Amino acid sequence: MDEIHQRYPARSLPEGARVTRFGPSPTGFIHIGGLYVSLISERTAHQSGGLFYLRIEDTDRKREVPGAVELILGALNDFGIAFDEGPSLAGTETGAYGPYRQSERQELYQSVVRELLVRGHAYACFATPEELEAMRTEQNLRKIPPGYYGSWAIWRNRSLADVQAALAEGRSFVIRLKAPAAEGNGRVELPDLIRGKLNVPANNQDIVLLKADGLPTYHLAHVVDDHLMGTTDVIRGDEWLSSYPVHAQLFDLLGWQRPRYAHIAPIEKNVGSSRRKLSKRHDPEAAVEWYSVEGYPRQAVIEYLLNLADGKFEDWRKANPTADSETFPLQVERLNRSGALFDLVKLSSISREVIGAMTAAQVYDAALAWAQVHDQPFAERLAAHADYVRAILNIERGAARARKDIVKWSDVPSDTAYFFDDLFVPRDEVSQPLWDALAPGLAAILREVAEGFDPTVDRDAWLEWVRAIGEKHGYAANGKAYKAEPERYQGQFSAIAGVLRLALAGKPNTPDLFEVMTVMGPERVRARLSAAAAWIEARASDRG
Repeated sequence: MDEIHQRYPARSLPEGARVTRFGPSPTGFIHIGGLYVSLISERTAHQSGGLFYLRIEDTDRKREVPGAVELILGALNDFGIAFDEGPSLAGTETGAYGPYRQSERQELYQSVVRELLVRGHAYACFATPEELEAMRTEQNLRKIPPGYYGSWAIWRNRSLADVQAALAEGRSFVIRLKAPAAEGNGRVELPDLIRGKLNVPANNQDIVLLKADGLPTYHLAHVVDDHLMGTTDVIRGDEWLSSYPVHAQLFDLLGWQRPRYAHIAPIEKNVGSSRRKLSKRHDPEAAVEWYSVEGYPRQAVIEYLLNLADGKFEDWRKANPTADSETFPLQVERLNRSGALFDLVKLSSISREVIGAMTAAQVYDAALAWAQVHDQPFAERLAAHADYVRAILNIERGAARARKDIVKWSDVPSDTAYFFDDLFVPRDEVSQPLWDALAPGLAAILREVAEGFDPTVDRDAWLEWVRAIGEKHGYAANGKAYKAEPERYQGQFSAIAGVLRLALAGKPNTPDLFEVMTVMGPERVRARLSAAAAWIEARASDRG
């Protein structure tokens, strides 16, 4: 062991610096819970002046999915989770404490197992699958705790001669921990950064440390790696709480200082009247890739996760609206003990704020980058009409009340479609009832606005001009005037704004009308308003 410790010396870091890690298994896509844990781990390390590393925990060969490591690396990169040490997409590694794949650290685990064997804390077990199954059946019949422990640990105290005979026969074996006898009431106190002191049953199971193929179990591998790689804080999901006594026991038996542990509750979802953990099988939003496909900005997802993690983030953001979220002082100790509830409405609200604070050029660049991966035809349209689209996206941007209608990049194709003549749909199932309710007199207003529209005037002058046209045709300039003398008017200005929106966009809601018309240009505005006026007139004629 001395030689191994020379290869992995204690890290030279400032006092108080924390070393954390993210240790995903390459068994498929990365879960949003994995991104959540990695974000908390990364911020915990870097805000303390410490170090965050990535370790691929790939000792379960049966469950490994080809390409999963690349998915993990891609997801961390997409969401800006920067690690200081670990593997890369290029196949290389950064850092002096590797290899950073557990499958390449077999020699280290076997050396530690030899040490445990020498100290009498481990033993070879030749129990067959059939024997283990019979044991489980008998335990179930007797209604006693299942497992390999006490008198059920049939190879725990076998003689050296028995072991040598089994080896001579070429029998398959594993190496098991020889769990020490529990003291006192059989319970232990273990500290947790989030949950405080835990009073839990001590481990009495002779767990497998080294499998028959020579690879370690997670229990052994993570203890060895966290020790040799200098991990100070293990931040992980609370599904590992039941294994915590085993891990603490292994650290103690090896004479190594335990890292601090923090067990995070999972992200949950409301289903009917109950809550459950986000499921890879049932919930598309459980996959990190879903957020990329939908086009949620990286920053929106990160801020949403910070909001789930630390209840103080929301107030901090209100007090610091333009600050980088990396400056938020996240504290593991403040994390909620109960599961955070996934809320798509909250994520969308945060995303609106993030996109609303961006410039038109930034929105264009981000939408183009998204489309190049997920919507190639739209990417080609963006590239071919770059200046026009930037002008579209600049509508109401930078104003005192900036537009916040875009939730995610996948909204941009539909939100901008009406600006393009080949995509414009003046009437559909949603808008047709609105068209059918239009008063015939609005046609004349549309024609007058079409002929006289001047994009060079300012917005206020244009607004007064349209109000004057409306008054000439019997429409009140505002709601106050209409309410005072409703019998005098055919309607009010809101009806004119409504028909202009239907004529120009085919929908009742748009950003600022004057800006929309200015970006579209006089020719397109004239064509659409004239076409709408003709439709209203034709419908009135048909009705007699």
